[in-house]
Amino acid sequence: MKYYVSRTDLAIVDGKLVYAETILTRPSEEKAAHEGARRFRGLGAENIHVCKHKPKRYKQLMREQNKRRKENPLTVADVAQMTEEFENEDIKTVV
Repeated sequence: MKYYVSRTDLAIVDGKLVYAETILTRPSEEKAAHEGARRFRGLGAENIHVCKHKPKRYKQLMREQNKRRKENPLTVADVAQMTEEFENEDIKTVV
């Protein structure tokens, strides 16, 4: 049987409970999945779970995860603004 490691995030946004599960590893043997979960917990990650690999659920979570990642693509204007802010902070720390 295959297992994978995931992380759950809960937040209250505008008075509503928002839930998101993020897959952290690919499906592997049970011992390897538990070792991966132990390492993530050792790094300080919270809400880490070892889940049985059910292909239908795993693919659904991957699709949701990809949608969340692609929601706000970074534009050139965003990069220019971040660079400008960084340069202003850098000047303030030098002076």
